[in-house]
Amino acid sequence: MKILLLLLFIFAHAAVSQSVTKPVESSIIVQINGIKTQNGEVLLSLFNSPDGFPTHPERAFRWGKAKVAATSIIISFNGLPPGKYAIAAVHDENSNGVMDRNWIGLPAEPYGVSNNATASFGPPKFDDAKFTVSDKRDTIKIEMKP
Repeated sequence: MKILLLLLFIFAHAAVSQSVTKPVESSIIVQINGIKTQNGEVLLSLFNSPDGFPTHPERAFRWGKAKVAATSIIISFNGLPPGKYAIAAVHDENSNGVMDRNWIGLPAEPYGVSNNATASFGPPKFDDAKFTVSDKRDTIKIEMKP
């Protein structure tokens, strides 16, 4: 009887341990609207911290891109741990892999960020663009700005 109880305890403990340690993963759908030309591709940078947002895509948590074929496109990010994120999007019209800027450093290609956040001076802040990823599939809509 003691052996049977011990085995039941071990199996119950193993089942609970596996369910607790398995990470929850979520996904988001990003819908980019307001694309004016059918040239190039849209580049997305998904940030999970303010570090580098939105001007340093190399510091992003994940990246995505899609060829432009319409005025609206969709890109998905799967397998995300729950948390706070922000997205920076660039319509890379000439497909050179970066956001082109004019001689004073302002964007020369269309761009957008999550929550359609804006700033009166300089790029939008992570806190204004952040959103929460939970255990359900969410859609994030971004309007491109000229």
